[in-house]
Amino acid sequence: VLLLVSNILSLSLAATPIIIKERTQAVNLFNFSELLEVPAGRVSIDQLLQKPAEYRFVPTQNKLIKPRDRRYGYWLRFTITNETTDALFLHFVYAGTEHMSIYEVANNQVMDTHRLGMLQPETRYSFLKSNALCPIGVGKGQTRLCYVYIEGVYTTALPIFCRSTVNLLEALHLSDLFYGLYYGFILIIIVYSLILYFRLQEKDTLLYAIWVIFIGLQLALFRGHTNEFLWPSNPAIERYAMVLAGITGMTHILFTIAFLRLRQQAALFYKISIGIFVLYAVGTLIDILSVSNEQTTGQQIDIVPLITIVEGVFSILAAIIIYRRGFRPALFYAIGNLIFFASIYVFLMYSFGRLPHSFLTYNSIHIGSGIEIILFTLALTYKVNLLKRNQEQAVREQLRLTEANKQLVEEQNVVLEEKVNQRTNELNHQKEGLQKTLEQLRATQDQLIQKEKMASLGELTVGIAHEIQNPLNFVKNFSEVSAELVSELEEEQQKPERDPALEADLLSDLKKNLEKITHHGGRASAIVRGMSEHTRTGTGEKRSTDLNTLADEYLKIAYHGQRAKDNNFNCTLVTDFAPNLDAMEVMPQEIGRVLLNLYNNAFYAVQEKQKKAPPGYQPTITVNTAQVNGHAEIRVGDNGTGIPEMVITKVFQPFFTTKPTGQGTGLGLSLSYDIVTKGHGGSLLVKSQAGEGSEFVIQLPTLKN
Repeated sequence: VLLLVSNILSLSLAATPIIIKERTQAVNLFNFSELLEVPAGRVSIDQLLQKPAEYRFVPTQNKLIKPRDRRYGYWLRFTITNETTDALFLHFVYAGTEHMSIYEVANNQVMDTHRLGMLQPETRYSFLKSNALCPIGVGKGQTRLCYVYIEGVYTTALPIFCRSTVNLLEALHLSDLFYGLYYGFILIIIVYSLILYFRLQEKDTLLYAIWVIFIGLQLALFRGHTNEFLWPSNPAIERYAMVLAGITGMTHILFTIAFLRLRQQAALFYKISIGIFVLYAVGTLIDILSVSNEQTTGQQIDIVPLITIVEGVFSILAAIIIYRRGFRPALFYAIGNLIFFASIYVFLMYSFGRLPHSFLTYNSIHIGSGIEIILFTLALTYKVNLLKRNQEQAVREQLRLTEANKQLVEEQNVVLEEKVNQRTNELNHQKEGLQKTLEQLRATQDQLIQKEKMASLGELTVGIAHEIQNPLNFVKNFSEVSAELVSELEEEQQKPERDPALEADLLSDLKKNLEKITHHGGRASAIVRGMSEHTRTGTGEKRSTDLNTLADEYLKIAYHGQRAKDNNFNCTLVTDFAPNLDAMEVMPQEIGRVLLNLYNNAFYAVQEKQKKAPPGYQPTITVNTAQVNGHAEIRVGDNGTGIPEMVITKVFQPFFTTKPTGQGTGLGLSLSYDIVTKGHGGSLLVKSQAGEGSEFVIQLPTLKN
C-alpha cells in the first residue's frame, strides 16, 4: 500500500502537466521539467518506474548539469497534455548531445522508445542528426508522461521544445533558410578569396579562404550538419571532429600574421603569434588524446577555448597597433574580431543558462562569424584597392620620371656627343701610342724568349762541354800511351836479338788502346750529335723517341753543366726508368729543352737549400718514368726549398719567377708549359710543399710504337 501511495505521489509530483493549446504554440519543456543526475549508465527506466521513491527529481536548472563529464548521465521528466488536433513532436534544438533516449510512459508502462544523439548511428533518416526530433503518441485530450535520458553533454543549455506539426515545419523552414543562406555566403566568400589569390598571388587571401572553410566546417559541426551530410552512419568520427576548433584557430592566427604583416611591422607581436600557433597545436593534440582516453577517464580536457580567448585579445590589440602605424584595413580586422568574440561571449552566456534561448542567442556565433567574415572581406578588398592605388601612383610616378629622364637624356646627348668626339680623338692618339708600345713589347718579348732559349742553349753547351771532356781526356791519354808503345816497339825492332813475345804484347796493348780511343771518340761524337739536334731549329716534326734515353742524357748534361759552374756542388741522382715504356712520337729537342729547364730548376732549389740547411743535408734529384692509362709520365722531383702555396698557381705565368733579380727571366716554365700542352697535347703539373721540395709531372698522351 505504501509503495502504491509512493508511486501515486511521485507521479503527481512529476510536475504539472504542460498543456499545448494552440497549433502555433512552442513550449520549452526544459524549463518545466524535473532533473535527476545519476552515474552514467547505472539507472534504467525500469528502475525509475519500479522504485520511484528512491530517486529524487528536482526542478531543472542549468547549473545542475556538468558538461564534458561523461561520468554522469541525466534524466529529465515532464508531462504533456495535448489539446490540439495536431500530432506533437519533441524537438531537441541542440544537436551536440551524444546519446538521448526518450521513453513515453502510460500507466507506469513504457509505451514507446526513441533513440537519438550525435553518436547514435542513423542510416535511414540522416536529417535527424541536425534536427533531433521524435513524435510522441499523445492524441487530442490525452496526457503522456515522458522520461528523457541524456549522456555525453557538451553544454548546460538543453532546450527541448514540444511543437505541433505546423509549428515544427515553420521552425525547420526558418532554420534551413538561415543555414542555407549562411553556408551559401561562406561559399561565395571562399570563391571570391580564391579568385583574389589567383589574380594577385597574395598569401593572405589564400589563408583567408582556408580559414573561412574551417570556420564553416566548425560551425557546421556545432549544428550537426557534418554528422548529417558527411558521416551519418559513422558517428564516432564526430567526437574527433572537435579538433576542428584547434585547426580553425591555427589558420586564423596564420591569416592574422599575413594580413597584418606582423613579421615586417611588429616583430614582438609576430613572435607572440607564433607562440599562440604552437599553443593551438598543443591544444589540438590534447583534444585528440583526451577523446581517445575519455572512455577510461570519463572526462575530456579541452584548452582550445582558453587559447581562443587569448588569441582574440591578441588579434584585436595587434590590429589596433598596426592601424595606428598607418595600415587602415586593420581597423576592419579589429572590429570584425571584436564582434566575433563578443558573439562567442553571448553564446557562452547562453550555454551556461545566463541568457534565455532565442534565435539570436542560439545562433550568435553564426551571426558574429558572418559579420566578422564580411568585415574581413571588406578589409581584404580595402587592402587590394590600397595596393592597386599605390601601384597606380607608382606607375604614374614612373611615367613622370621616365618623361623627365627622356628630356634629361636628350639634353645630355648633345653634351655627350661633343665629349664623345673629343674623347674619340684622344683615344685615337692613345691607340697609336699603345700600338707602338705593343709592338715594342712584342719585340721585347721575342728578345726575352730568344734570350731564354739562348740561356737554355748556354746551359746545354756548358753541360755538353763538361760531358765531352771525359771522352776527350781518355782519347788524349790513350793516344799518349799508344805513342810510347810505338816507341818501345821501334826500339825492340832495332835490337839484333828481338823478343817476339814482347813485340806481341806491345802490339796487343797498342790494339786495345786504339779500341778505347775509338770507343771514347764515338762517345764524344754522340754527344756532339745530341747537341746538334738540340740546337737545330727543326720543322716541328715529331719523331719516335725513347723517353728513358732522352731523360737520362739531359740529366747528365744538366748535372755536368751545374758542376762546371760550381766544382764543389754534389748531388745524388736517383733514376727509375720504366723498362716497358713505349717509344713516343715527340719533338725530342723541345722535350729536351723542357727536361733541361726542370733539371736546372731542381739543381738550383737543392743548392739554395744546401746553403741554409744544417749539416747532414744531402741534395737529391729523382727522375722517374712510367706508363699510366695510355699516357707516358716523366716525374722530376727534388728535396729543395719548395714553392710557397701562395705562388704555386703562378709558376707557369710568363715572366713570373721566384729567383732573385738577374738570375731568371721567368720564361723557362712558361715556355716548357706551352711546349708540353700546346706542342704535344699533354699536361705539365706541379706538386710542392714549402721547405720540403717539389715535383713536376710531364704527361704525354697517345703512345705509339
